[in-house]
Amino acid sequence: MSKAFILAVERSGENLGLEIMANAAQAGLNLQWSGVVGSRLQAAGVENIADGEVLAMIDLVAVLRHYGSLRRLYARILHHLRTERPDCVVLIDHPAFNLRVAKAAKQLGIRVLYVVGPQIWAWRSQRIHQIKLVVDHMLVLFPFEVPIYEQAGVPVHVLAHPLLAQTVVAPDQKRARAALELTADGPVLALLPGSRRGELERLTLRYAETVRRLREQMPDLRILVALAREELRPLWERRWKQGAGPDDVQVVPAQTQTVLAAADVVLVASGTATLETALMERPAVVVYVLNALTFAFARRLVKTPFVAMPNILLKEFVYPEFLQDAFVPAQVAGALAVLFGPAGSMQVAKLQKLRGLLEGSPPEQLQRVLREMLA
Repeated sequence: MSKAFILAVERSGENLGLEIMANAAQAGLNLQWSGVVGSRLQAAGVENIADGEVLAMIDLVAVLRHYGSLRRLYARILHHLRTERPDCVVLIDHPAFNLRVAKAAKQLGIRVLYVVGPQIWAWRSQRIHQIKLVVDHMLVLFPFEVPIYEQAGVPVHVLAHPLLAQTVVAPDQKRARAALELTADGPVLALLPGSRRGELERLTLRYAETVRRLREQMPDLRILVALAREELRPLWERRWKQGAGPDDVQVVPAQTQTVLAAADVVLVASGTATLETALMERPAVVVYVLNALTFAFARRLVKTPFVAMPNILLKEFVYPEFLQDAFVPAQVAGALAVLFGPAGSMQVAKLQKLRGLLEGSPPEQLQRVLREMLA
């Protein structure tokens, strides 16, 4: 039996990990999986060797603050690779950390399959040279990434985005509202404040003020809050109260798509959730706030005019973006208000092109790659 090591700790990464494992099984591979993974991959049979929650830190300052934890995690992974000698490592996202793991794996003679690599099309394109040295095969989510790797001589295939299968186009709003026991009539706003603790710390106060201001314009507005998991509720409630957010909001953990289906308009933190919102054809405004030092660093390096993936794929500001100091609650409330009218329908019409931009390589090609890498 071949051994495979996988690193995927966040919700979106676990989705991809489950996709990889399902395709490996369909390819006839009998694998012993270990790794640093979240609860769903553990339930799927992956032996978890360490707590990888520290990898959810995307803020530069937060990473520096947790540098000791990251070093210990890396040492634990390196020890596991040296003692267990898996045939392949499957690394998902987290480029700053995973490219280091990839280098160590290559030095040990272990094949490296990287899924969702660094956004070299957006910033620090020179990393392609490092990738070529330490990665045996790339699986990307967006077809526009393929030429970048091909030109550098890195084998690459497109993995069909898991959200294509997981999302429903124009879902049944009435059924979703019934499932959430929303009985009163009136417009519904969904809040998606992010899945990381740091995101909730930075965003929730401004979310609360935005909702207060929007309620002044729309007194009958109902609010749903989609939390990624139940354990985030205490943090969100503390920050929401600090921001004097309305008391009559409904918090719904771990049911993001039901919340999206029930909503008329969405206020969403930049990240995978923007694509999830777009594929379900929901009008939205995208917001985000980073640590000031991280933002200043990123602003000097990022070369794309868009942040939200739907906008990047469609090459226009379909979803308005309010980032950093531009996330002014009064302005965001105004942008949300207009989406309850014709402007929202105009967004939806443009979003209907997205699915055609996310189709992956044929399944037999992907399964051939997995047989070559994981067997």
